[in-house]
Amino acid sequence: MPTFQDKARQAQQEKRAGRDEKDPADLSGAQEPDWEAWGGDGSGAGDSASGNDGDSAGGNEGQEPEPAVPAGPPSTSKGSSRAPRRRGRPRGPERVPVTVRILTSTDRKLTAAVEQTGLNPQTIVEQALEAYFRRLKVEDPGPESQGDVA
Repeated sequence: MPTFQDKARQAQQEKRAGRDEKDPADLSGAQEPDWEAWGGDGSGAGDSASGNDGDSAGGNEGQEPEPAVPAGPPSTSKGSSRAPRRRGRPRGPERVPVTVRILTSTDRKLTAAVEQTGLNPQTIVEQALEAYFRRLKVEDPGPESQGDVA
């Protein structure tokens, strides 16, 4: 049985051999990789490409990891058109995209805070806003109704 390293070496050799024949940007003949063949014993241990296997050390403190979704067609019960998440990458809480502009000095401080704490900018900003809201005694008004959205 070929090892992972043997398979990777063979794939790399095939990739190099095909470079002379076609444009590398042409994806017309691309096939989806057979991930099951690369998975090994099928136990699911260590399937994450990052090696985290659902570890919450990436700024997901306090978040419950979602259960692993078995391979199959994506669920349309929520009306979502997203592809299912890969194993080892738990979906975080639902977020709303917000665009803000900050001063360059604030950006430098945020960068320094990321380096010092090891947290990501998303987590630092959310924690800072929560602390500010607590200080102002601002409470969550609850979910918006569909009629309020402009």
